[in-house]
Amino acid sequence: MIVLRLTLTVLGALLLVFLIACGAYGLSDVAARHSYEIRESYHSVRSLQVDGGDGDVHLVGAPAGSPVAVVEHVTEGLTSPDSHAVLAAGGVLHLSNACTVIFSNSCGASYTIAVPPGVSVDADSGGGDVDAHGVSAADLTLESGNGDVTATLDQAPVRLKASSGNGDVTLTVPNTTYAVDASSGNGTVSDGTLRIDPTARRTITATSGNGDVTVKAAG
Repeated sequence: MIVLRLTLTVLGALLLVFLIACGAYGLSDVAARHSYEIRESYHSVRSLQVDGGDGDVHLVGAPAGSPVAVVEHVTEGLTSPDSHAVLAAGGVLHLSNACTVIFSNSCGASYTIAVPPGVSVDADSGGGDVDAHGVSAADLTLESGNGDVTATLDQAPVRLKASSGNGDVTLTVPNTTYAVDASSGNGTVSDGTLRIDPTARRTITATSGNGDVTVKAAG
């Protein structure tokens, strides 16, 4: 019994020290919090792959012939996001960021990326929103673990795939014919304004685990 009491006392003391240390770290982390932007441009990009960590990913259209212009919005406190940008052979640009300290409230990054026509896009976020507006990509993939996925496209994609684990998926596309696969585990599904043909060359796949799925024709 004495050994048990001593063990519990030691464990309680260690837990108290841990909680005090976490609280002190949290206060220092918030006090050190600040934000800044990193801007880069990449020429001759044929394929864009984005791993947004838990941050938002915003994609916008850019003029033909222009570079892929990346703005990384960074927030840091006592720790900084681990960010990488690699332009590999064949014109494949891979962007990624992650925060390795899981209990920091002051570490994060999001992207705003201007994409010229003809660049295929695969953009993913674990917890943030992913959206694309005015992007002209034949092949476009947008995914989020917990955030919303939104696309408003001026030109009809050949292949559009959009999915979210828990958020809503909302796609607005030019009024032409598509083969459509739209589904949700627990939300509503709406695609009534589209011209749908299972044999169409252009395909749309839109899914959500818990959110609503809406695929509609522009105008």
